[in-house]
Amino acid sequence: MARDQSLPVPTTSDANIFTRIGGERGAVVVQVRGGAVSEPSLLFHLSTPPRQWWDNVIHACASFQPFRTEADVDRWCARHALPKGAVVPLPELWDFARDWYGAYLREPWHKRNAEEAKELFQRHGFTSPFWSLA
Repeated sequence: MARDQSLPVPTTSDANIFTRIGGERGAVVVQVRGGAVSEPSLLFHLSTPPRQWWDNVIHACASFQPFRTEADVDRWCARHALPKGAVVPLPELWDFARDWYGAYLREPWHKRNAEEAKELFQRHGFTSPFWSLA
């Protein structure tokens, strides 16, 4: 379905993102102001590697959680019997997400092909085996 061209397209919006550490502990409000995120010390853990994201998108997204420390990530992974994947500082993940989602408010969405995804991972320094699509 085509987007109604008469509606304004937001370019940068301020927002508050309400979440919990590890999806279950202390509440956190991450503020987005002028395109940047507050809480620069938060870490984001991605348990599911990209090559498996489309196998079960709901599970993959549910396993992406914010944490204060890597030790918290380790305890969460043990408690939930999930592998420790990539741990990325929130500002780096935010920059990646802005690039990943790009202009989806203005253009029809399409699933990235493997080469597009690989190039994007490399551009953001995501080069560990976790990010491999093979």
